[in-house]
Amino acid sequence: MEMEDILPPVSILVLNYNGLSYLKNFMNSILKTDYPNFKIVFIDNGSTDGSLEFIRKNYPDVQIIAFNNNYGFAEAYNRSIEMVNSDILLLINNDIEVDKNWLKELVKYISEDGVASIAPKIKFLDNKDVINSAGGNCDVYGVAWNRGNGEKDLGQYDKPDEVFYVNGAVLIFRKAVWKDVGPFDSRYFMYAEEVDWCWRARLKGYKVIYVPNSIVFHKWQGSSKKTPFVYLMERNWLCNLLKNYETKTLIQIIPIYLVLKMFKSIWLAFKGKNSEKFVIPKAVL
Repeated sequence: MEMEDILPPVSILVLNYNGLSYLKNFMNSILKTDYPNFKIVFIDNGSTDGSLEFIRKNYPDVQIIAFNNNYGFAEAYNRSIEMVNSDILLLINNDIEVDKNWLKELVKYISEDGVASIAPKIKFLDNKDVINSAGGNCDVYGVAWNRGNGEKDLGQYDKPDEVFYVNGAVLIFRKAVWKDVGPFDSRYFMYAEEVDWCWRARLKGYKVIYVPNSIVFHKWQGSSKKTPFVYLMERNWLCNLLKNYETKTLIQIIPIYLVLKMFKSIWLAFKGKNSEKFVIPKAVL
């Protein structure tokens, strides 16, 4: 039996908010995927730039879920996942371009017992020799970062590895695992909700795996460049701590956490952009 005969169906859910300028490149790239059984679900978060009309006109086979409001990443995906009848779900940004074999490599691992999600190698769309993410790490204070971000790809991340979280630009999981772990925290709106979800999955005993042979390219912050990035990250990182640590651990780390944030806040007040100067006190308080 050929491998393609046993590859399971996958639903690819792309979330869009006023991303018309990215959609042609995104769709043409996805449709060249070398995988026998996938469908695209286009989720529109109340766009006003003609995105929805563009998809309806040019890609009539795409399933559409259209919201009247912008629910952000977490709530829009939570609602949509409930509407999609598929065992394997893949969430993807609209500012992504993919290698033709990217999906096969992810699916090879996602059906293994005890695996929550698989991270591909993500490189920058505008500089394809440079890594954006080789999976994600997180320190004891909840600060999460993309492993390898900004490094030239010299093969240093060419081995599969266990990581802390999967970057939300490309996030695959089985629906049964998603139900077991629970939905994204809709209070986050966007940023760090994938860190929280993977953290909760790990607390339940699941693994998160990085697979370098799945390669995609990302227009960094292309789909979210107008959002208050620093504020949302700082707020949501703190929420991750409060949600996922036991009380005794919080008692140990919160004093150090506050000192670190005080120094970062002072630095931003003098060196940060005008929009960033006082975001940490706002996020913490």
